Amino acid sequence: MTTPLPSVDTSQIPIPPPSGTILSLLTNLSNHSNDAHRIALAQQQTLLSTSAQSYGTTCIQFARVLHCPNPNCIPQDQLNIWSQCDGGVSVLQLRHDPIGGWSQLREMAGLLLKNALVTPPPNMSLPDETFDEILTILLRGIGDESRNVRKVTSSIIASGTVGAKEGKEALPLHRWGENGLTPYLVKGLEDAIAVIEAKNTAPKDSIEYALLGSLQTLSKLFEDSPQRFESGSGPAFQRIVPALVKLLELCGEERVRTDALTCLVNLIRLMPTSLVAVMNEFFAALSKLGGDPNSSSEVRKLVCRGIVTLLAYRTEYLQFHILPISQFILKATSDSDPDVSLEACEFWLAFGSLDSTVCTPAMIGAIQSLLPQIIPTLVKGMIYPSDKIQELLALNEEEEQAGADRAQDVAPVFHRSKTKGGGMKTSTGHDDDDDDDDEDDDGDDDEYDDKEWSLRTCSAASLDVLAALYAPDLILPHLLPALQESLAHTDPWVREAGLLALGAIADGCSKPMGLHMAQLHPYLLTQIGEEGTIPQLKSISCWTLSRYVDWALEQTVSGVQPNLIGIMTEAVLKRLLDKNRKVQIAACSALGVFVESTGDVMVPYLEVVFQTLTQALQTYQTRALIILFDTLGSMADFIGPAVGEGNLPGIYIPALLLIWNNKAKVNPFDRTLLPLMESLASISMNIGMRFQPWALQAFDGAMSIINSCMMILSAGGDIDDEEADPIICATDLLDGLVEGIGPNFGELVSSSMQYGEHFLSVLRALVGHEVSSVRMSAFALMGDIAKQCPQILQPGMKELLFESISCIDSMYPSVCNNAVWAIGEVCVKCQGNPAPLQPYYAEIVQNLICLLMGNKYGEDENGMPVHGLVENAASTMGRLAKVNPEFVVRDLPRFLSGWCNGMTKISDLTERCDAFEGFILTVQANPDTLKNASENDITSILFAVVSWHIPVGNISPELLKGKYAFVPFPDSYPELFQRIGLFLHSLKDLIGADAWGDIEKHMPVNVRQLLHDQYHL
Repeated sequence: MTTPLPSVDTSQIPIPPPSGTILSLLTNLSNHSNDAHRIALAQQQTLLSTSAQSYGTTCIQFARVLHCPNPNCIPQDQLNIWSQCDGGVSVLQLRHDPIGGWSQLREMAGLLLKNALVTPPPNMSLPDETFDEILTILLRGIGDESRNVRKVTSSIIASGTVGAKEGKEALPLHRWGENGLTPYLVKGLEDAIAVIEAKNTAPKDSIEYALLGSLQTLSKLFEDSPQRFESGSGPAFQRIVPALVKLLELCGEERVRTDALTCLVNLIRLMPTSLVAVMNEFFAALSKLGGDPNSSSEVRKLVCRGIVTLLAYRTEYLQFHILPISQFILKATSDSDPDVSLEACEFWLAFGSLDSTVCTPAMIGAIQSLLPQIIPTLVKGMIYPSDKIQELLALNEEEEQAGADRAQDVAPVFHRSKTKGGGMKTSTGHDDDDDDDDEDDDGDDDEYDDKEWSLRTCSAASLDVLAALYAPDLILPHLLPALQESLAHTDPWVREAGLLALGAIADGCSKPMGLHMAQLHPYLLTQIGEEGTIPQLKSISCWTLSRYVDWALEQTVSGVQPNLIGIMTEAVLKRLLDKNRKVQIAACSALGVFVESTGDVMVPYLEVVFQTLTQALQTYQTRALIILFDTLGSMADFIGPAVGEGNLPGIYIPALLLIWNNKAKVNPFDRTLLPLMESLASISMNIGMRFQPWALQAFDGAMSIINSCMMILSAGGDIDDEEADPIICATDLLDGLVEGIGPNFGELVSSSMQYGEHFLSVLRALVGHEVSSVRMSAFALMGDIAKQCPQILQPGMKELLFESISCIDSMYPSVCNNAVWAIGEVCVKCQGNPAPLQPYYAEIVQNLICLLMGNKYGEDENGMPVHGLVENAASTMGRLAKVNPEFVVRDLPRFLSGWCNGMTKISDLTERCDAFEGFILTVQANPDTLKNASENDITSILFAVVSWHIPVGNISPELLKGKYAFVPFPDSYPELFQRIGLFLHSLKDLIGADAWGDIEKHMPVNVRQLLHDQYHL
């Protein structure tokens, strides 16, 4: 039997009525039609911010209004005060509507109380003497007879206890007392259960209100932070889950079921012991509610959500019930209510995304047995519902009308960060793992004509992951008949869904689908080119065609269909000029995929492609322009210098510059300019000197953007990263010019009548800018200028080095990365002339040591590694040592192991070569530094040498002890190879034969063989 909780009785504490002054304030705040509202806002701000006492008194008064059940409780003298604010109009209105009008005022007071508590003025918090009264009022509000009052009360409690940052809560749980919030909520549940069990009827009146308010409050608490609520609730928390499950069993009222289910679903990730203890009962309740024909759609939806959440986060609890659960979900996936069917469809997506460690063979087998029913259900779910079809038909007309895109249709545009050196691809600034490709993938939803997550998109994603999980011979026998039926259907919306399904399986079933593409590929081309059909069919055909571009490339390269890429390109180019904007976007996106997948195979078609893209530039609006700019940049990145051959640049570059000039004149902050400038940067980098005819116009345009934006932003106070994006992209374009035209960039700067004299001062302002992303791009620019035309930097070298050194700061790892790389490029140009670095070398060395030896350096604010940071530090240390090894040698014992570790990770061979040459020079400057080196230090040196012989992409431990797979030293660096060999022999002599023998004993066998074969050790 359950032990009763300590009594929670707040009814004996008297709560005074609100004052006429606070009621006057509320009246004026609710009246937006005169100056009284403005004055009231100022008065409210004054009351809340003048002093702690005033803040507490105001909060108390708001709470008293929230608590006051009706205006009859207010003394006459306070009513008189209230009447004076509007000539008694409010009081008169209450006499005509004493319930509705007063309830609205109570709700308004509650919302103002919530805002005051959650976002108080600086240095304000509730005084102790007001705290208890507010808590008492909130506890009573949980069971108030007014639904709106219960709702706002639960919101105040959740926001005040767990909604704020931990330690900053306005109403921390420990202040509620031992018999406070959680016991009160539990009592609200258990009292109702007792009444239901005793009378077999739903609880009434105050007990019912307390139940509904408790459920609503718990729902919000569990939604915000169930972990913090559990940790601060004490033993009473363990009684919540059993009570919730009991309510599901006993109570048939809709509100009780939905709130109880919502609470339990939100607890699944936390999985408290109390839920584990009643898991069987919870399953039974879900089964009963899911199978009850009288269950509302909201209850059915929550049942599905609970199952999906268990599958995704607590799979172990479903393992032994997976077949009946899957059968239930399969039926729910076809539910007549779209919200229920979507929630159920999430199950298949979650299952296909499970980690292999939790998805047992039995589970895989259970779902496999249902694939004959699942796959046709998913294909059917991809058909637009009738109401959405009507909406799209109306939208199609809008998409074909002239005029700018609606603001709500344009997705946010962000620049791509540019990281340099180390493990980076310095020609493009992209990370080795190609994270930037994710941006292109984000546009897939546009191909579905859906921005919102829906049954259609979920069905497609589910089919995608299932096709990846199961072998094609388990998928295709059930999919192909459904595809055949869909693609042959007379209804274009059904054909459209079939094409979506065809595209969805492209990754998982690409090879076996190649056998069917000989028939399907011409069908796709027909659907793309069909005139008079719905735009959605053309759009999805473009997307699906791009999903099978690898098959088309193989057909082209193998000679089976040598012109297939050209035929596909021609079909997509026609749709580029379609009058419907959605089709334009789909065709442009597909062309971008073609380019990324086929590379120089596209070269024969470049002239007609650029002519079509230039024609599209003249008519496209914002959304399509953004995709088009990205596509042009991709063409430069993936096809390379060929996009600059012959007359090609003259086709598209002037058109881009014209759009840039026109848009920048109107608004330099136009977000469309970001991908445009990124595109020009890629083009400049890849076509090199062929960009020269337009270099000055691009240079002046970038400088104009930087100057205009910096001038405008300087007058507006603090600047956020998004506001600085145009400056960043313009800086990256300047860097693209440097990388493209190389040493000629100096002449370009001098030739600029408008900005030539000011360029260096602008660069100094950029490297010292308050926005970290601006500094990041500025150091990339500085480093490339140091590499290509260092004379530009000489007059400002002192300030530039000062800013670079000050930005070697782990708080901004990406900025730090580029600053370190830029310093390294300066060091390269100072070899043979150490004087410019003499005043700074000590500080540079100390900062680099922190990077090489610090455990947490190289991680961003989310704890993710920043690629290249340690590598750049190792490379720059070597380059500094090549300027003068005496700069480095004194501190070598402090960071030797870290330097060696960094050198092993450098992927750019030139930078790795500099690092090793500098390291050897440093040791040779004072060989005694290694006499007392530890065995770990010597081992670090040896493994740094071994890193030159590791095959690309093979870092397996088997490399050390398995079959010998080391490769010879790169042929392009014969002198370094000889120097490393001499260094190793001198190292062996320095530490002595005995010490070397001890180290050699612990070497993996393959390392011993490598050192013997390559270096004769």
